[in-house]
Amino acid sequence: MKAGKAILVYTAVVVVLGALLAPWLFWAVQASGNQYLVEQPFRRVFNRAVMVVALAGLWPLLRGLGIRSWASVGFPRRSDWWRQVLLGAGIGVVSIAVAFLITGRSLDVANAKRSVVGVLGSVFVTAVLVSVVEETFFRGAIQGALQRSGRWPVALVVASVIYSALHFLKPSGVFIAPADVRWWSGFVCLGKIVSGSLLAADVGVAFVTLLLVGLILGWTFVQSEALYWAIGLHGGWVVANEFIRKFKGGNIVQTPVAWAVLVVTWVVVAWLCRSQRKS
Repeated sequence: MKAGKAILVYTAVVVVLGALLAPWLFWAVQASGNQYLVEQPFRRVFNRAVMVVALAGLWPLLRGLGIRSWASVGFPRRSDWWRQVLLGAGIGVVSIAVAFLITGRSLDVANAKRSVVGVLGSVFVTAVLVSVVEETFFRGAIQGALQRSGRWPVALVVASVIYSALHFLKPSGVFIAPADVRWWSGFVCLGKIVSGSLLAADVGVAFVTLLLVGLILGWTFVQSEALYWAIGLHGGWVVANEFIRKFKGGNIVQTPVAWAVLVVTWVVVAWLCRSQRKS
């Protein structure tokens, strides 16, 4: 399968080049003299290096997969696109809020270092960037390419598994001292991320939750032939989940309660998207 091979090659190149770039980027950051940058751990620099390589290679990947316009990647011109984004965002926020209430948790707003408005502003910016970039990549590029060369159910499942697998690989907890950074340290960091993530608590729960999230987002892409629903839902989930985390309410993704809420959310979204289903 041409699309599958292209995506595998792209992934391998991104990982290898990102790992090779990370030490040099880290040394450049250390030499900058900027206090904030100098304090950044190697794992964070590694993460940013991989992201830079991934973004740099995204357009060549899309060209190679025959995706040559914004419409073909999931951004067709539609007058009601903003309604889909806003409605999706609203559903995303409400679904996380419901899961949070069911778990019986509470927020520690009184002892927070930042105000509610400040946190909302921060998570909103994060949500916009994450939802647009990730939906363009995972749904528009990967799932879209797989759909063109095969059946959409297979493309939906494969893209969702990739989405979930990459998201539970977290660099948090990985430490490499600045003095110990060598040209191969990116590969060492990668190994620690994989092993640490696999041994982390609730990794199975988080994987299933993110798989359901990917299936819902991918399903809206199939049904509407656009990314507007997916971007809205994704953004709403990020805003609500990160807001709860900032105020020490925990990570809703790591609770089985989220599974039931996501299934109900899928039913609601299916009903709202019913007029956009393919014949």
